[in-house]
Amino acid sequence: MAFQPSKSKKNLTKEEGTLNMNSMMDMMTIILLFLLKSFSTEGALVTPSEELRLPVSQQGEKPKKELNVTVSKTMILVNDQVVVPALNEIPKDQMIISPLAAKLAEYAQQEKDLEIEVGKEFTHEVNIQGDENLPFEILFKVMFTCSRTEFYKMRLVTIKKG
Repeated sequence: MAFQPSKSKKNLTKEEGTLNMNSMMDMMTIILLFLLKSFSTEGALVTPSEELRLPVSQQGEKPKKELNVTVSKTMILVNDQVVVPALNEIPKDQMIISPLAAKLAEYAQQEKDLEIEVGKEFTHEVNIQGDENLPFEILFKVMFTCSRTEFYKMRLVTIKKG
C-alpha cells in the first residue's frame, strides 16, 4: 500500500537550474595568470649558439639573472654585446683584458649609481659562460679581469647532466 503524495508536493513544478559561468571564468583566469607568472620566472637565462657549447657538470643550480660574460670560441661578449671581437687579440703577457675591464667597470658604476639612487644592492655577481674547449689561460684572464672590476662573485654556467 503506497502513500499518496501530499497536496504541497503534488503541485510543485520542476525548476531548471543554470550554471553561473561568471565565477568559473574568474577562477580559470586566476589559475591561468598564476601558471603564466610561474612559467615566465623560470625562463632560460642561457641562449645556446653554435659558437658556444657549455661544459657538462654533475651538479648545478639554476643561474640567477645577473651580468653575463660569454666567452665563445671566437669572441667575448658582455650581456650579448661584443667586447673583444677575436680571442687572438688578447695579449699573452697581460693578465687583464682591457676592453673587458672597461665594459665591466662601466656596469659596476651603473650598479653603484643604482644603489645610491634607488637602493638596489650591488651584488658583485657575474655569470661566466665559457665554451667547453676554451683554453684555461683565457678563462683565467676573464676571471681575473672580473675580480679586478668589482665582480668578484663568479658563477660558471654549465649544463646539468641528465
